[in-house]
Amino acid sequence: MASAASVPSTVAIELRTADSGSSGSGFVLRADGYIVTNAHVISGSEVEGATLTVLFSDGLQLPAVLVGSTTDYDLAVLKVERTDLIPLVLGDSDAVVVGEPVVAVGAPLGLQGTVTAGIVSALNRPVQAGEQGSVSFINAIQTDAAINPGNSGGALVTADGKVVGINSAKISHAGVEGMGFAIPINQAKGIIEQL
Repeated sequence: MASAASVPSTVAIELRTADSGSSGSGFVLRADGYIVTNAHVISGSEVEGATLTVLFSDGLQLPAVLVGSTTDYDLAVLKVERTDLIPLVLGDSDAVVVGEPVVAVGAPLGLQGTVTAGIVSALNRPVQAGEQGSVSFINAIQTDAAINPGNSGGALVTADGKVVGINSAKISHAGVEGMGFAIPINQAKGIIEQL
């Protein structure tokens, strides 16, 4: 099952500064310690004294360094010193169709290994992601799988466990539910490689 296979390769990310802390999600890109997340998840990590920690499903916590990020695409790559990781398989987001089942995997509200299911609701939705001062505009995959605070940076996977998107945003208006958005993985692949 997609969710069972994806959970061990999904991580929680904690950012701590002298004044505050925040958390998000990410997923393993390579066995040698490379992790993908959203740029807004690690926003503030450049502040002196800030620390990034990656929490794995096996309970291990490791410090992470920022390899690169771009607010234009709301993407970031982190590196940890670990070589036994199981990367998620990247799928083809251009092959995704409306109505296809998908699973969002992440750590909403710090609850690691959380899985929510839904369908692809729409494709190529122009949405804003990120935070004030570092807003990204993406042609997103829209899903009704629950995406909550802390899910950002986690994987949106198909029924066969392939990553088709990176969870990035949701609509937060009173009375609106089931409107989450993910960066299509085909859009993200080239940027991730550059980072």
